[in-house]
Amino acid sequence: MAAPGRDRRFRTHLTTVGLTNLADGVVATGVPLIAVTLTRSPALIGLLTAAVWLPWLLAGIPAGVLVDRWDRRRTRLVALGFRAAMLAGVATLAFTDSLTVWWLVALSLGYGFTEVFSDLAAQAQVPALVGREASALRTANSQLLATEQVANGFVGPPLAGALVAVGAAWVAGIPALVVVVAIVVLGLGLRGSFAPRRTDAPDSPASLRGDLTEGLRLVSRHRVLRPMLIAAGLFNFASTALTALFVLWMVGPDSAGGLTPQVWSLVLLAMPVGGLIGSVLAGPLASRFPEMRVMVIGWATAALLTFIPLLYPTAWALAAFLVCVGVCVITGNVIGGSLRPRLVEEHLLGRVQGAARVVAFGAMPLGAVVGGQVAERFGIPTVFVGAVVVMLVSTSIVALRVPQRVVDEHVLAPETAGDPTPPTEPVPAA
Repeated sequence: MAAPGRDRRFRTHLTTVGLTNLADGVVATGVPLIAVTLTRSPALIGLLTAAVWLPWLLAGIPAGVLVDRWDRRRTRLVALGFRAAMLAGVATLAFTDSLTVWWLVALSLGYGFTEVFSDLAAQAQVPALVGREASALRTANSQLLATEQVANGFVGPPLAGALVAVGAAWVAGIPALVVVVAIVVLGLGLRGSFAPRRTDAPDSPASLRGDLTEGLRLVSRHRVLRPMLIAAGLFNFASTALTALFVLWMVGPDSAGGLTPQVWSLVLLAMPVGGLIGSVLAGPLASRFPEMRVMVIGWATAALLTFIPLLYPTAWALAAFLVCVGVCVITGNVIGGSLRPRLVEEHLLGRVQGAARVVAFGAMPLGAVVGGQVAERFGIPTVFVGAVVVMLVSTSIVALRVPQRVVDEHVLAPETAGDPTPPTEPVPAA
């Protein structure tokens, strides 16, 4: 049974996740739509996508170490503050007709750095809010991913399409206001200290050097985490190489799909619909069937469905593809998100999450750059075929190297994991 106050605090956490993801959805959809009015170069569009994910490659490990040293609530507040300031700056540039594609690249890069710290802190905070029991973590991750899908994918894209029609300044200005609201909700609604407990001397040079490498060492030696992250990195590399180019493939009079920005924004609603279905199905499926089997089937299905928009570049075919892929991917994400807190001790979660995302998310800017270069030389259809092949290879790694039996053998006992028992009322922050 949840401790008094735990549900309320998780609801506050859920609300801030929803608000920040609403801003993310507007920015993620609106910025590429603005960019294609400034350039039709696949290489530049790929660079724009790469800028979003490059911070995970550069800062994932040190950010994970710092999240394990800093108060996680305060880390989120600072990161979101920088994000609001950057969005306001870009809105001002757009309002004064000074916006260029390179300013959009700079926004994407800076936004990505704030996301590294904010997301790692938010993820590491979840066990302190709901505990470490498997079903509780799956439920929490399902609710978080469902909220992300509604805000980021369902509300954000059509709002972005409407804002693009009004003007580029609104595409940055409205998300800036939403992030400010999230800061207020988090600051007032989730009081107390969320600094992880440590048993060493965290400020010593030896401790810092050890922390910087400990996450990678643990991941590289772990029989479950290592193959899972290699597979995730390959899958993300391939999928980002392709999705970075989707807007060029489907939007504009010279594209295969010929969609307008407004129709494109509406079609994108299909992805969160599938994601919501996946977030609902993930828990029951993982309870009834081996969770790794569910993940493998989902990944393989998503890979094969990627041929649909290549063969049928229409709005309806793309919508059907996005619904099905949303179900498959979010189901896998719910399962994967519930695994790591069961395999890693609480005081190591930040740096392990950081190391994991260096591999999983660090592959994404590389994929975007490679996809853009390949499309520039050989055409976008070549990227479609290559992406499917790589995604199937990554799925086979999980199927062969991470059977359910191996996962079960590496799950920590609750007392080993350091299951937190939050107090009835949070300790006031210093």
